Amino acid sequence: MTESTSPGGADYSVGRLLYKGAEADVVRGVWQGLDAVFKVRKPLTYRLPVIDDAIRRQRTLREADMIHQAKRAGVSSPFLFYVDAPAATLVMEYIRGDRVKDLVGSLAAKETEDIFLEFGRNVGKLHEAGIMHGDLTTANVVRRAAELVFIDFGLSIRTARLEDHAVDLRLIKETLVGAHPDVAAAALDALYRGYQGVVGPTRSRAAFKQLQNIERRGRYARVT
Repeated sequence: MTESTSPGGADYSVGRLLYKGAEADVVRGVWQGLDAVFKVRKPLTYRLPVIDDAIRRQRTLREADMIHQAKRAGVSSPFLFYVDAPAATLVMEYIRGDRVKDLVGSLAAKETEDIFLEFGRNVGKLHEAGIMHGDLTTANVVRRAAELVFIDFGLSIRTARLEDHAVDLRLIKETLVGAHPDVAAAALDALYRGYQGVVGPTRSRAAFKQLQNIERRGRYARVT
């Protein structure tokens, strides 16, 4: 991985837009002859330019670090080709595979169980390493051959707080219940078993209890 010291080191102008988000665009293109994805944090005009530049640079560097830390924890994540901090751009390998979002519902029960056991193990590895993914959905995990690759670490932070880890678990639970209701119960059971197998019964029980606390707070929150 190399880091640029001047703007313009990562040219994504000839790429194909894959996703346009509130904070960043994701563009598929070519970098040094390699199939690549460019994640570009565009300037936001409502912020002062000097503040905007600092925020985009800091978030770009933090995401690069989180991807690296995930690898150190034993979780597959995209290989970083280039970090252009002044241009707030990450250049990463394009992950060839199927998003878990697109697979769920079309698989046999045993294959679904195997995927979510592994999903849970990987979440456990992240949490054991003090990493909160921050956007833990079936859209941000890609099955490539026999492995799961976790993507989009834009909201990830370093944290050992039980509350933060429970928020990760709540998001994937909400995703499964809301988007994949037919397999949600079985998938969650497998995910929790995989998670417990990594973090241990004591920590997993505490995390699941905190998840329930978060759900109760949300259920009884007043809307004014």
